Amino acid sequence: MHVDGAAFLVVDRDRRWIEPLSDWFASPDLRDAIEPETCRPYDRLRPGLVEFAVERDRSLLLPRVDAWEAAPDLLAGVVQALGEARARRVWEKYRDASVISCPVKSAVGQALGVLVVASLDPARPLRAGELRIVEVLADLAALALERSELLEAEGRRSLEERRLKRASEDVSASLEVDEVYRRVVEHAAEVTGATKALITRVEARAGILRTAASVDFSDGVVRRRLPLDRGVMGKVARTRTPYRGGDPGVLGQEGIRSHMHAPIELGPRMFGVLTVAHEEPDRFGADDLGLLIKLARSSAAAIANAIDFQRERRIARALTLGFVPESLPEVPGYDSGLLYAPAANEAAGGDVYGAWDLPGGEVAVLVGDVAGKGVETAALSAMARFFVEARSWDSPDPRLVLSQANSMLMSRLPSDTFVTVFLGLLVPDGLIYCNAGHLPPLLVRDGACESLPGHGLPLGVDDDPGYESSKLTLAPGDLVFAYTDGLFEARHGSEVYGLERLRALVAARAGSLSPQELVRSVHEEIAAWAGGLADDSVALALRRKE
Repeated sequence: MHVDGAAFLVVDRDRRWIEPLSDWFASPDLRDAIEPETCRPYDRLRPGLVEFAVERDRSLLLPRVDAWEAAPDLLAGVVQALGEARARRVWEKYRDASVISCPVKSAVGQALGVLVVASLDPARPLRAGELRIVEVLADLAALALERSELLEAEGRRSLEERRLKRASEDVSASLEVDEVYRRVVEHAAEVTGATKALITRVEARAGILRTAASVDFSDGVVRRRLPLDRGVMGKVARTRTPYRGGDPGVLGQEGIRSHMHAPIELGPRMFGVLTVAHEEPDRFGADDLGLLIKLARSSAAAIANAIDFQRERRIARALTLGFVPESLPEVPGYDSGLLYAPAANEAAGGDVYGAWDLPGGEVAVLVGDVAGKGVETAALSAMARFFVEARSWDSPDPRLVLSQANSMLMSRLPSDTFVTVFLGLLVPDGLIYCNAGHLPPLLVRDGACESLPGHGLPLGVDDDPGYESSKLTLAPGDLVFAYTDGLFEARHGSEVYGLERLRALVAARAGSLSPQELVRSVHEEIAAWAGGLADDSVALALRRKE
């Protein structure tokens, strides 16, 4: 075809605006005639080339522009855009042009725009053959545009899914409630493009919503207590129905023109409301609200885990309260050291330990372990510790104490659970002890390190374990180091720290450090090697004074 100009003019879905998307013109005058404005209203009352093609839903072929019945309206539009003098000069060249205006439609008939093609040469006007070519090009353009829109939408969905996945993983990585709340509001702002974000948690007894975390909200908003029985956010919490609006009075902060709210819920549990806001009006659409709802749902599980963990940690601490000594009692003739280090992000473990004075003047020391973690294991640890201490008041013989504790635990422990225990009684010249399946303590003497022999099965395994007591005479300077498996089972990748390495470490440092310094040093060394310990650990050191 002989063509002096071509343009694709976009029409918005509501047919309110016309805007050139792409074009080429051999002459600036032809551009001014067809596109006198970069963007103009869609006008049904005074239609131009675009409106005629769209409203009639078929192509328009004008062999000569000034012969068209709507030519005066076209000229009036050019005059309005360019002024009288400039419009007349442009029209002199454009009036003899031939023009094709072809609608570009989606597969369902939605007008995407119009393809306009023009020739200024009267000797080579556009005819029916060129019209068919332009219509084919328009159909190809429609297919390409729809494919592009689908790819763009898929790209947006993929990006949104990645952002939501990253947000969910980051939020779930912590078990501290305040930290979880903080991460949720930060990701809410990022995912939705909001400038402000807020989490309010439900306090049902008080009948209010209280701020748990926020991003860029004023102190006045953060300190507010919102009633559950009224207001937009109260309604969202009561009805569990998301909301999107623009009333600036809802949040009580100047400058906010758009906001959204989504309930944070998990099954029957209602935790609060996730809110985002922006200064621009109509900033959020239905898709943005959908993203906020998805983030609120995934965050609800992380919040539930953190709240449940916090509750479990409080219960575990209450169960062990009174059974966990902060320091060892004063032991005449001995220096002592004790360290208990709970595993990271665990409410409580199964480690059993303690030290207490007995009526006969002896000091009992206990180190043991119950397999598992959490509230149930903490309860079993507290029970085992209580039984051992209670029986020790009636007898200074560790063998008899553990035998009686075993009898009481046999009917109380779950069938798949047992307790390992090392119980020792410190006397002036040494240690009387019995080991019920626990890791043998280490004896450091004259720079050498060896393990004390064990005696029997763990508590809760057999009705008649056959425990025996042993007497270890300690010379001045001798040191006993008892521990739990959290130390020597520490891992660095697939490598286990191991008992031999632990023995070497204790032997190397025992001579230069006090017992308290020793237990701390051993723990710090192994934790640094492993990058943190995954299990609770106890270390107890006793050295006979010179």
